[in-house]
Amino acid sequence: MGIVADTGKERTSAPIRIGLVDNDPYAVKVLQTMIERMGADFRVVWTCDLGAVAISRCLNPAKRPDVLVTDMSMGDVPGTEVCRAIRVKTPEVGLVCVTSYSLASFRDEAVRCGAQALVAKTDLSGIAHGIRCAARGMPMDGDGDGNGAGDGDAAGSKESGFMDAASAHMLLEDAGYVARGALSAKERETLRLYAEGLTTREIAVRLGVSAATVATFERRACAKLGARSRAHAISICVRRHEI
Repeated sequence: MGIVADTGKERTSAPIRIGLVDNDPYAVKVLQTMIERMGADFRVVWTCDLGAVAISRCLNPAKRPDVLVTDMSMGDVPGTEVCRAIRVKTPEVGLVCVTSYSLASFRDEAVRCGAQALVAKTDLSGIAHGIRCAARGMPMDGDGDGNGAGDGDAAGSKESGFMDAASAHMLLEDAGYVARGALSAKERETLRLYAEGLTTREIAVRLGVSAATVATFERRACAKLGARSRAHAISICVRRHEI
């Protein structure tokens, strides 16, 4: 993340790189100007008016900002879905949602989609504070200091249910695994035995099947879990208390 301290509008050790998406080109320019005036360390590194473009850039390590500020109402992809698509893939981008409408109509879904704050567009101090917290992967006021929080209609505190980026990523990632299908007993047992250090041949003997069948159980388990490797699959199951 882009900064190591949260000190209101004081200069920090490194700039906070910010991406901005809003389907209204005029609103994008106004928001960019306002955000860059909020802190000497704020850098808007790119803007766009399509949610799909914002998702693509946030998932590209070369273009990924520290924080994405996204409008909630857009034409191609709703702001909540922009947040979900990013958060399920990475915890590396802080997500700050802004809107001109009532926060209550977006709050619950913004929480579920892994955002760190939801702030009214008119709450400039709230936006600034939300960006600073999100740059550290934290929900607004999640550290309990309250410095720089907006006086208006803002939703980013623990009480509102917003999570840190890492926790939100883990929950959404796990939800995706469940959606892909539960492991069979044989698939789960195969991963458990690998975790105990057995070889493929030893597992085959233990299960009374061929080595090729063991490899099939492993391959299917990895596919269902969306795992990159056997070790990754085992770590997922350990985290989910499945083995």
